[in-house]
Amino acid sequence: MTTPARAYEALELPWPPRFSPLGKHPEPQQSREELVRLNSAVWTVTRLLAASSLDVPWYEAKLAIGEAVHALAEVAATCEERIAELGARLAPPDRAADGPTAARLAHALAAPAAHRLAALPGQWLTPLLDQFSAASFDPMLDGPSERLRRRAVSDLDDAFMWFFEAAARFRPAEKESASPHPTAHTPAQRPTMGIRDTRFRTFESTRDYRKAPGWVTSGSDYTDDLLELVRVNRDEIDALETFALALFDLVEEAPLPVLRHLARLAWDEARHSACGHALLAEQFGDPYAHECSMIGIRVRGGMGGWDAWTQITVFGELGIIGPMRALAREAGRRGDKRTAGAFAFICSDETMHLRESRRLLAAYHPLGGLGAAAEAARTRAGRTLETLGLYDAEQFTQLNERQIFELLGE
Repeated sequence: MTTPARAYEALELPWPPRFSPLGKHPEPQQSREELVRLNSAVWTVTRLLAASSLDVPWYEAKLAIGEAVHALAEVAATCEERIAELGARLAPPDRAADGPTAARLAHALAAPAAHRLAALPGQWLTPLLDQFSAASFDPMLDGPSERLRRRAVSDLDDAFMWFFEAAARFRPAEKESASPHPTAHTPAQRPTMGIRDTRFRTFESTRDYRKAPGWVTSGSDYTDDLLELVRVNRDEIDALETFALALFDLVEEAPLPVLRHLARLAWDEARHSACGHALLAEQFGDPYAHECSMIGIRVRGGMGGWDAWTQITVFGELGIIGPMRALAREAGRRGDKRTAGAFAFICSDETMHLRESRRLLAAYHPLGGLGAAAEAARTRAGRTLETLGLYDAEQFTQLNERQIFELLGE
């Protein structure tokens, strides 16, 4: 009869009997160096996708980008946290790509969107997955790094699946040609204007749907409010683009909590847009029959990351929460559980966005406070509106937060 002790001795250890001197990374420093390389590669792909959220016209692709950007930023965050545990802290410039990779990024962003999407799996996503798959960390001595690596492969594979499956649909038209290769010293330039695919009809003068082309009242206040707010959420495409452009701009400048938050916001707004799109289809027919507002991204697209993020936070997020909460309550009273539940979740997200964005802007904005940040964003928005011929800059400075929200939306 086998005794408990003998049975225990017969069991294998949960980790292979291998120590670092026999493995790939015999010292913590070498694990750190491997993680720094992986981290830089993740942020480069994050920037490529974040910038592409603006000039990729296909609606489905924009939503997939929102999810992928969040997954990538979470992987990068765990890399940076592990690097700190191993005795080093990265400064924001440490996220920058090396010279050849930076030139590849600049070249990719100079190419037409169809070229970029078609090349994305083979040139960027698969190589990143291969880097994580090929990395090796001792499962006993450096277990946290090895677990990070395994989870990154799983999470990124899941986030990239849409692009792998859709790549064949984005073969560029023959008349399109890739732009000339930038020099090694050409910085990566992101687009400054969001683009919509041809299924959308758009308008640019306001975010007030009741003043937009094609608005016809149903005669029911509830139905009109519902249509307006599902359109607001479907058009959060421009919020996704805003947070993504801020992420692109701030990767080499802002602290990790800011970048992680911006990536979460981009993912949330992608989900909100999909929710609005679904509710439009379920309750109002063809979702593409309802015009899409473009004024928000027209104003914010040319702003720098800090200003764009501040503008949407101070003058956008707060204005939308109250109306959506009221709609959720009324939907609940009417027994419309689907609408009530959808807007309850969205309100929860938006409340977090407002709270955390204001906290992070107050803590990290280069101007040193939320008040100064808001004034700078207001001034920039006014000048942009005047340049676009949509509003007088001096008059814009006299608008209060509610009026700015009504004009620009979230």
